[in-house]
Amino acid sequence: MDKELKTSERARFALEVLAERAPNGEYMSIADLWEAVRLRVPLTAYEAEINTRNLPRGETNWRFASSDLVAAGWLQKNPSLAGEWSITPKGLAAIRDYSGNELHLEAQRLSVIERDRRRNEVERALPERWVSDDNNQRRLLAAAEVIVDECLRKGLSAFAPGREVWTAHNIRDLHTLWAAAEKHDGKGFNANLELQIAGASDDQKLLMAEVLAFQLLPIARVMGHAKKRERVDSALKLMQHPVEIPRVFDTAFAGGAFNPGVGMQSHINRAVTVVLDVLLAWTELSDDEQQSALADPRRWRDVVMGTDQRFPTQRYALLYLVHPGFFGPVVSTEHREQIRSAFIGEIGGEFSDDADADLRAIMIALQVKEGKPIDLYDAAFEERWKKPAPPDPDDPPALEQPELDTEALDPRGFTPADVDFAGLAATTHLDVSWFRKLTSALYRRGQVILYGPPGTGKTYVARALAERLGKPGSVIKRIQFHPSYTYEDFFAGYRPVTDAAGQLSFSLTRGPLREIADEARKNPDVPHVLMIDEINRANLSKVFGELYYLLEYRNDPIDVLYAGSGDDGAKSFTLPPNVLIVGTMNTADRSIALLDSAMRRRFSFFELHPDVAPVKGILDRWAAEHPQSLPVADLFDLLNSSIRDREDRIGPSHLLRPGDFSEDDLRAVWEESILPLLEERHVGTGVDVHVRYGLDALFTALADKAGVSSES
Repeated sequence: MDKELKTSERARFALEVLAERAPNGEYMSIADLWEAVRLRVPLTAYEAEINTRNLPRGETNWRFASSDLVAAGWLQKNPSLAGEWSITPKGLAAIRDYSGNELHLEAQRLSVIERDRRRNEVERALPERWVSDDNNQRRLLAAAEVIVDECLRKGLSAFAPGREVWTAHNIRDLHTLWAAAEKHDGKGFNANLELQIAGASDDQKLLMAEVLAFQLLPIARVMGHAKKRERVDSALKLMQHPVEIPRVFDTAFAGGAFNPGVGMQSHINRAVTVVLDVLLAWTELSDDEQQSALADPRRWRDVVMGTDQRFPTQRYALLYLVHPGFFGPVVSTEHREQIRSAFIGEIGGEFSDDADADLRAIMIALQVKEGKPIDLYDAAFEERWKKPAPPDPDDPPALEQPELDTEALDPRGFTPADVDFAGLAATTHLDVSWFRKLTSALYRRGQVILYGPPGTGKTYVARALAERLGKPGSVIKRIQFHPSYTYEDFFAGYRPVTDAAGQLSFSLTRGPLREIADEARKNPDVPHVLMIDEINRANLSKVFGELYYLLEYRNDPIDVLYAGSGDDGAKSFTLPPNVLIVGTMNTADRSIALLDSAMRRRFSFFELHPDVAPVKGILDRWAAEHPQSLPVADLFDLLNSSIRDREDRIGPSHLLRPGDFSEDDLRAVWEESILPLLEERHVGTGVDVHVRYGLDALFTALADKAGVSSES
């Protein structure tokens, strides 16, 4: 019970801290928020123990409790997956309305009510319409509903409430501008957009931003939150007086409903043209005809399909966005035909002359039979209907010049050209050319290892690189391997859990690699970096298991050890190409030569050693920026030259700090950091490290060396 009380206290304090520091709904990092909460409600010894998520138990419980606050509408989590939370106006009111731990109890009550309401709503809808209980689809459809209700029905803006933007005049003028504008080869979509709508009014630019949002909402996997937001912002920034993207859209951008295929990815201009053509046809309808189309899915289909039959995936996406209960999120023509043929027996085996109506009836029959929403792309269903795909009908005809989007996603989520090498070099005092090689290898292979003796800055360099790769929506996870680390810790395995009644059961728990893979799939346009400290301290063959294969073949699915731990809860798993692994390896513990060949073949290795570039000479470069009254760099070089075993030599990070070293400072570093390391490495050798490597001995040797040089 004490655990529940402390978790409730921390849940309340989280809202109070947000109310104090960010009362207007600004986002605050979870790390800063947790630190403030932890200081107010300290962890017990049991809560401070690190669990399989590499977090203290108390922090994990607190994070789980946050889901109740979200369900109650009191807490908002940044949809970009940046690890930030904000308080809502309802959350501010809840702090006032509920005292003490009553606040969390009320959040739990509201969470249960919302869960029951959603379940009842889904159960009622199963025999009536195409249903999904997927959170991503629910969010995107909430945003699409704003477009339908405010824009199509009333002619108002989705981003600026009450502003008349979706008027016939604005739609016609924007359509004319878009059709007449020349597209410049070699420029990406965002750069071309500035030229294409340069002559538009602010209302028309806002209309374009909302059209782009409408077009992007249902796209999943190949485009994430950051890229969608960037594309919509590219139109908003052209306004003289820009507006902000509402949260309902910002949240929806993190998800999606379908993988759009090649056409919608690489021919974005054609996709936008389809949407504008449909809107132009919309302006030609009477008010009664428009209202009828919003009420009747078949009338809406007449509008969407009446302009042209080309680019069916984009047209089916528009059908789904406005009438999701009738059309559903299957937009591939081939998939629709294959599903209809495979399951037509569910509705009597007779095809009607309306393929969309057949698909809806099939889905209703399957939902009623299963007693729950159906995902046709779940492995159990997909294997019953999917056949090898013929050529994509959205590919342009052979004689048509493709309008490729030069801003199309890079599978890694970054390119080496994106990296600020000068900033990296300035931060670490390492060479720009070395960072170019490191980044190129990471881009090419997806995983690298930095190895060398202690104190050479391996972890610091890995963290600096990961931060420079980061973009909005990126995730950086840091874990540390140890001798007892297992596959179950790293990827997924069953863990004992107890329920509220104290009953013990086992739950399939995701590890850090599985978690970052899920996050990378949601945001495929940005890199996700998994930093593994001391990677050689674990039994790597046991930790990686069958996952070794995926380091080399990212797009090939492989069956994983535990059923349900694969993609979307299936048996097979693929490692997204935008998951990057940066390991660090202490060669004082284990030589690189002792790693198995599978490991060495799949990683690129970069040495950080005081004897070789880029670490060699780093103290001289550092001293040039931080002038020293003592010969720190010379003492360091003399120390390492007197150590016989190469792997016992000392890294320079102990001495890399701003300011001028006093002799007392230097002696403290020597006696508290450097000599203890050398004592450990010389156990049993009979060497007195204080005599041989002590600061006094080195000062004397350095003076003798200087005297010899002056005499010569």
